[in-house]
Amino acid sequence: MGDTRLFDTIGTLYDCVTESDLWSDALGRISELTDSVIAMLAVMDMSKKTTRFSAVHGDPVVLEPLITTYAAHVPFFPILPKFEIDVPLDFDEMCALYGPDGHEVWHASRTYIEWMRPNRFRTGFNLAVMKRDDCVGALTTITRDDAPSTPAGQASLSQLAPHIRRAVTITDLFEAERRKAALFQEVIDNLVHPVLIVASDMRLLYANPAAETLLRAETLVRQNEGRLAMAYPPAQSSVVHAVALGHRDEVLLGAVGIGVPLVRTERPSIVHVLPLARRQTPRLAPRAAAAIFIAAPGTNPIPAIEAIAALFGLTAAEKRIAALAADGLTRSEIAEASGVSDHTVKSQLRVVYDKTGTRDQRQLQLLMRDLTPPLGTARPDKS
Repeated sequence: MGDTRLFDTIGTLYDCVTESDLWSDALGRISELTDSVIAMLAVMDMSKKTTRFSAVHGDPVVLEPLITTYAAHVPFFPILPKFEIDVPLDFDEMCALYGPDGHEVWHASRTYIEWMRPNRFRTGFNLAVMKRDDCVGALTTITRDDAPSTPAGQASLSQLAPHIRRAVTITDLFEAERRKAALFQEVIDNLVHPVLIVASDMRLLYANPAAETLLRAETLVRQNEGRLAMAYPPAQSSVVHAVALGHRDEVLLGAVGIGVPLVRTERPSIVHVLPLARRQTPRLAPRAAAAIFIAAPGTNPIPAIEAIAALFGLTAAEKRIAALAADGLTRSEIAEASGVSDHTVKSQLRVVYDKTGTRDQRQLQLLMRDLTPPLGTARPDKS
């Protein structure tokens, strides 16, 4: 392994795991080490007859008909499961593995007659890089007809084989997750509701088109030094708490972060916080902790007391006391309705006022009125 080209190639192979665009470069390096003009890599689902992952290196014009037409006519696919892992086979060895008529079958194939022979190519090496019950992976090199593969090239590929296998195996796992993430992203991108993906510290990682429009307006949400911020301070505190809590322990999240009003108005835009840390979807964006869904004004009206509880983190008991106070009940009436002492009501009201930033019962009533959706405004359809 003294050849620096081998070291560089191995490094590129491992870089491919996280940067899939580098696979063509890695295959190019393998082509140089094996004196090949084309290198192709594929992981195939044998039961579904589909390709799970593939990459190529070579002249795109020459490769196009192979990929679109002639690859399907390669007669040696059925013997891929017979390949010994990490052992590159030259053309004669592959034909022998196929059977006594291997050479004849290959030279009678459309792939050879219509693509390989006109381009003056010959098969180089075939290497199994993955063997599982459900899928197989293989690397194939192709050389010029006047420059066949050599034992030195086979030896180099043998040294690279376990590194290729490791990189391909991990990439296959990543690709499965990327496909899920891509589907999730496609759904999010097509939602009319704004959706924002944030890290646990509220750093904005992703925004769908609707959210980007909302961010540009800077009326309800904005970016502050790369972090998502709500224009309404109580909403900011509530959402930050929900994101952090859901990232730390989503079991404790409960109702926190559901139906949070983004503005103090009659029919506010509503925020729902979805924890992502333990989902399959965080790969939509690195370090994703939560998805913040914003419902448009009036699309999801909620009782004012629920909005206040969501905004200010009221406990069930505090929410009940706040609702009674907002309805105009006196302290003694609240105590009687709640079955607690006057002193307890006094203490709970003090906490409610402190959490909501109100000074007294009248201000609490005004806050409740601001957050109460109007009722009975819709006109019946006469059609």
